[in-house]
Amino acid sequence: MTQHIPAKSMWILGQGGFFGSAIAHAATRQHVNVFPHARIPWNSPGDRAFALRELAQQFSDVAPEAPATIIWAAGSEGVGRKQLTGCSELDAFEDFVQAISNVENLKGSTVAIVSSAGGVMGGSESPPFDIHTPVHAINQYGQDKIAIEKMGISRLSSDFRVHIARVTNLYGPWYGPRQGLINRLCTAAASREALQIFVPLDTVRDYIYVSDAAQLLLLEITADPSAISLIGSGENNSVGTVISTVSHVARRKVPITLAQLAISPLQPKDLRMHPSWLDRGLHFTPMPLSQGVKLLFDSLVTVPRWNQSTLLT
Repeated sequence: MTQHIPAKSMWILGQGGFFGSAIAHAATRQHVNVFPHARIPWNSPGDRAFALRELAQQFSDVAPEAPATIIWAAGSEGVGRKQLTGCSELDAFEDFVQAISNVENLKGSTVAIVSSAGGVMGGSESPPFDIHTPVHAINQYGQDKIAIEKMGISRLSSDFRVHIARVTNLYGPWYGPRQGLINRLCTAAASREALQIFVPLDTVRDYIYVSDAAQLLLLEITADPSAISLIGSGENNSVGTVISTVSHVARRKVPITLAQLAISPLQPKDLRMHPSWLDRGLHFTPMPLSQGVKLLFDSLVTVPRWNQSTLLT
């Protein structure tokens, strides 16, 4: 495998989000120049397209040296979440593709597209799944992710190195809305407020600490900028095991109730994964689930609103 020279400049779409901010921190630690920019008006199609065109040109101006890397990590949708007309991730990605394709100096750069392993393989057969597993979505979220992957490959591959990064379930400290099962469970344990769970306790997922996922993404892009990667810990756990781990770390029972919603059938039961780093010889050691949960829970209980004395007043 040919070793790719690490990028000196990087533009991260979605760098204000959960995963995007972790990627920005990981890149900065590696002395990569992360392109700062104003917030993009994602929910205003006309303004969004204009902003993306302007930013693409600005990034080209400040990153004249090659190779540069552009990372699409702007997705904020989920299973069962409705979007305004023209404001889906797929719509935004099409504007992004058009914007960078029109800037000649950006051609030859690496474009990494962050996708969802569970979304694109939710209906695939014979887990554990890997980068060779045929994609098969069972909900609109997954179908849109597949469409984004296909659009990126078909419209960008002739002028850019395109890397598809399929990421498993993220968790870790985050100041924004609680995302994902583990973040919500730790919040429920810290606040002692009940959490509803909409999948069976034997549902299996690969969970990876968000800073680990960001580090691994950069390793995968560096190793092969024109590949598909599966970003995960390789530690597959059931929802029941996760609940037990959170309870052990928090030293208290997590208040949960099991519920059924219309979106419950859209959640696949067995999403065991075989991440690509296991076969590519990358120097990476994922954080064990128990250690990551402890870091996350400790970050929550130090926040004043989770402090017990505050809760009792």
